[in-house]
Amino acid sequence: MTRHLTKVAATLLLISTTLDPLFGQSSEGLRVQLDEIAKAQVEARDRFTKDLEGKVTEQEQQPPIDRFHAAVAKHTNLILDLIQANPTDPAVVDACNFVIKTARAGPGEQSYRALEVLLRDHSRDPGMGELCRGIFFYVHSPVAEALLRSVMANHPNRVDRGWACHTLATFLKLQAKMVRRVRKVPAEVNRYVHEHHKEATERLIREADPTALEREAEALLERIIAEYADIKGRDETRNLGMIAAGELFAMRNLSIGKVAPEIQGKDHEGKTFSLSDYRGKVTVLTFSGNWCGPCVGMYPQERELIARSEGKPFVLLSVNSDSEVETLKSSIDSGKVTWRCWWDGGMEGPITSRWGISSFPSIFVLDKAGIIRFRDVRGDELDQAVALLLAEASAEKDFSN
Repeated sequence: MTRHLTKVAATLLLISTTLDPLFGQSSEGLRVQLDEIAKAQVEARDRFTKDLEGKVTEQEQQPPIDRFHAAVAKHTNLILDLIQANPTDPAVVDACNFVIKTARAGPGEQSYRALEVLLRDHSRDPGMGELCRGIFFYVHSPVAEALLRSVMANHPNRVDRGWACHTLATFLKLQAKMVRRVRKVPAEVNRYVHEHHKEATERLIREADPTALEREAEALLERIIAEYADIKGRDETRNLGMIAAGELFAMRNLSIGKVAPEIQGKDHEGKTFSLSDYRGKVTVLTFSGNWCGPCVGMYPQERELIARSEGKPFVLLSVNSDSEVETLKSSIDSGKVTWRCWWDGGMEGPITSRWGISSFPSIFVLDKAGIIRFRDVRGDELDQAVALLLAEASAEKDFSN
């Protein structure tokens, strides 16, 4: 059904699936009311999902979107009023966390109010490290950055400080990416600027040094390895040290213009092969998996790219992150995947972890010398990148002759 949704509706549907409350234990006053409102929000989410069924055009989808936005505003405002009335209740951090997650699905400013409450009165409270993990996407918000820095510097619990440190590193990397992107394409600012922090965002884009932001992020990752390496999250099998090591590796080795690091592993038949085996060919390298909808959505284009490049110095390779090798075998046997893959044994496999991959699909386009020339290009941009590098390879061959 989601393939027929407009971009806005599909995004809201994806976000809204994360809104189910995951609250711990606290006093019954705020907790009971919080749980009741959270239940009402889940019901609104379910109605939104049902209302979208059969709706294809933006005009058809707008009324359900408007109703869902209204529910988000109603429920988050109710919770913010409860927080104001119960400022010392042990459930305040959970309540703010719910507001921040829920308000992502609406156009209002409730999440910013919740961040301000946390920064003002609760940055040392239990659970702040886990909450910090969910606010890295507020890269335009100076309040979010200040909260991360406060938890990292002042929280009495080492685990909370460690997760705040990691989130701040991610936050700074995303800020650097935002600054570079908007300076290159000014219209992209509309993807980031929220009226609540418009002036601060525009000032950051105008004045920030993205290289300095990345240097600080690297220093934070090094600090994690030195001080917080053993910490694990609730849903993590890797510890923070392993995660930070991969992210440092990515920052230092996977930028455009670098020679792609070696990859060696086994395919679905257990046969070992290496990335360097294909040196001399233009290479599209993806980190993918059959569990990932956008990855599977790229399969037809990838098959067409291979067919169109037959007889040319081109190869498409993938690091597959399915947890079971049989899943990869099935996709190959069915003809959905027609290229060679390393099977990495899951999203936290050794190749994926070493390269610091955190989003799927991740795409690297290498020239025949193995240099990373493009990253995370899709659709027409991917086709154009391959065509450009093949043309370069052909011109070099003609010149050498």
